[in-house]
Amino acid sequence: MGFFACRAVRPSIQIAAAVLALLAAVGSPAVARADDDLDWDPEHTWVFAVGLLEWEHADIWSPFPDAVKNRRDKLLVEYFRAAGVPDEQIVFLMDGQATKKKVQAKLVELLDETDEGDLLIFYFAGHGYRDAETNQTWFATYDAGKKDASGWNIKSIFKQIDDHFSGDRVLMMADCCHSGALYDEVVRRGKTEPAIAALTSVYSHNTSTGDWTFTDSVLKAFRGRPSVDYDGDRFVELNEMARYVEGEMAFVEGQKSMFTAAGGLKATTKLAALEQKAKPKADSHCEALSEGQWYKSRVLEYDAASEKYKVHYLGFDVKYDEWLESSRVRPYQPKQFAVAARIEALSEDGKWYPAVVRRSWYGLHHVHYDDYDSTYDEWLGPGSVRSRK
Repeated sequence: MGFFACRAVRPSIQIAAAVLALLAAVGSPAVARADDDLDWDPEHTWVFAVGLLEWEHADIWSPFPDAVKNRRDKLLVEYFRAAGVPDEQIVFLMDGQATKKKVQAKLVELLDETDEGDLLIFYFAGHGYRDAETNQTWFATYDAGKKDASGWNIKSIFKQIDDHFSGDRVLMMADCCHSGALYDEVVRRGKTEPAIAALTSVYSHNTSTGDWTFTDSVLKAFRGRPSVDYDGDRFVELNEMARYVEGEMAFVEGQKSMFTAAGGLKATTKLAALEQKAKPKADSHCEALSEGQWYKSRVLEYDAASEKYKVHYLGFDVKYDEWLESSRVRPYQPKQFAVAARIEALSEDGKWYPAVVRRSWYGLHHVHYDDYDSTYDEWLGPGSVRSRK
């Protein structure tokens, strides 16, 4: 959810504030209860959510007052409550409530109440940071200080789940800088019990942006947005949510979302039934021509009779939404370098470094810097990769 700029311990190639805000979801307050056709039961679902927009040490962790209005962590919790998850099975700690001692104690307390067949949904939003030398990542709780150990270590979260969770499935979602550390840990563990899936806003080596794109996309999936139903079966499955989030993060933020599902938590798990009938081409990515310039845009509506598109220009107010002739709308086709291409990559210190492309997808490039080991490999968005001079 990248509203969070944070501190990272990295050499000069990556000197920057790093953020860790884990998962979220957004949407209108109303929501239908989960139905019998879905693969999760609210009565057997437990939600642990932590959301921070302010910290005790504001000189270290900058607060985000602009993010307080319609804060997405709160909307996520409201979604699950409206879907039928009992109040006593939801823990939501905000801001000053979310000290390191309290989040750890409350998570154990909740996990100890779970039983066989239960599902845990874990969510964190706030600052975070990574030490590239040790490959350790922490969430910055309300009272986190300058020392790494003052934060909430991601590996310790998995240990608490291992030691105290009696259920079968865990869904961990993270919307923040370095949130991909959750993904890395699930992959490292392999097919263990309980079955765990991780969906994050960004790769573990990357910082995140200052917007709610990941959060919005997750809740759209849970609410049954038709554009998330890629296979047309009128259900949104876990892998479809991941695919939608991945596309949105790449298109809007230039970030690489990460997803993995291990063990018994199948990627085809049904999360939501469609909320309404799909509209042709709605929600698709495009570029729209305005005053001689092409802008990244989103299709809101398509009128087949007139062959016109109503588009929203990314980064602009809705007052600029407009209907356009089809000649002024084209598919979004970002420039990509081939795998193994030798390029220059723009790092967070504002300098260009020689690198090689390891992977490329939808305008994003996973790069390896020539003079650094793989702990500094990262995904870069459009504009951060260029041909070598």
